[in-house]
Amino acid sequence: MSHIVDGLQREADGRVVPRVLFTKGAGPLIADIAQTNCDAIGVDWTTDLSAARRMVQDKKALQGNLDPCVLYASPDRIREQVANVLASYGQGHGHIFNLGHGIHPTINPDHAGAMINAVHELSPKYHQ
Repeated sequence: MSHIVDGLQREADGRVVPRVLFTKGAGPLIADIAQTNCDAIGVDWTTDLSAARRMVQDKKALQGNLDPCVLYASPDRIREQVANVLASYGQGHGHIFNLGHGIHPTINPDHAGAMINAVHELSPKYHQ
């Protein structure tokens, strides 16, 4: 993975291109992944986000990690799970909220919207 990250384009049109490294099921290897030249690490839903944060010691941004299947639930349940992910990361910058893997094609778009609305509503208190 390090070889792949090192081979990625670093700049385009005078702007830095962020490199996000995602390896499904790599929770136990996050400390090793943090040693690569990536800018952020994608964290799947099977990894505890607070543990991942401890492993990278805030040296890398983390992206994730809502279970994509949560989007099959009710908007209230989606909001609850968004709150859990945000709380798991905790206070401070360096978290890019995202699903912990791809979105299923049969997801109701309104449920994805409920997730986005919950992130907008709930995340500001973690960045004060």
